[in-house]
Amino acid sequence: MKDLLSKQVFLLDIEGVICESIDKEISLPFVQKFISALKSNNIRIAIVTNISRNPKAIVLEKLRSMDLLIKSDELYTSGSTTTQIIKETYKNPKCFVISEWGLKKDLEDAGIYVSNDDADIVVVGANRNLTYRELNHAMRLVLNGAELICSGTTQFFKGTHHSDTGYFLGESAIAQAISHATGKSIRYIGKPYPEIFNQVLSDFNITPDQAVMIGDNITSDIRGANSLGITSILTTNDLNIDINSIPDSDKPNYSIQNIDELYHELF
Repeated sequence: MKDLLSKQVFLLDIEGVICESIDKEISLPFVQKFISALKSNNIRIAIVTNISRNPKAIVLEKLRSMDLLIKSDELYTSGSTTTQIIKETYKNPKCFVISEWGLKKDLEDAGIYVSNDDADIVVVGANRNLTYRELNHAMRLVLNGAELICSGTTQFFKGTHHSDTGYFLGESAIAQAISHATGKSIRYIGKPYPEIFNQVLSDFNITPDQAVMIGDNITSDIRGANSLGITSILTTNDLNIDINSIPDSDKPNYSIQNIDELYHELF
């Protein structure tokens, strides 16, 4: 694994790699040392996450509260990537947004109009406060011709909301309900789809073979990296995963238990 130190950029997922949940704001063992060691070896980092329930600025704040020295231009969220793509692709977009508040804030901060009524784009993020009225309104908009965009690909995630700790429906599950009802397809923005990875490659001016992706999710982190030729590392977090049973397209180049193990392998 020492040859990984010849790479130029390490991409790290947040939940399952850096911390168990962004809601808890507690980093996993050796994450701070690992990031510091990479930077000491002139290896740059990019934090790449499908989180859109919090705006990019708050995700950055939460990472820094874990004593991680992360800069704004090192953080890529599905919310910020969705915002950039909508701004670059659509002329005068009007968006109806299902989200807690993060995705709405990212869009509004970019000058994109967020509507509670009519819209030509329905943008879906995770929302643990979702009401039937919001979901039904989104369905009606899509039936009337609005495009359906999902910011992220998470089916469910672990977190804490008010006093409730456990698993919650993710943005993909919500978008799929709208798609199922309307028969309309979903445009996904986030891992494993290429836009968020290509944004990192472009910003850092590197080719895929110069990058490494570390993630805990086979279908988003590993599949997305493999599809572009980025070296992939799966963190199993002590789960018993049969690597040999994984299809070649989703099989990681390396498998580790956690960042603690990788740190001691490399440094």
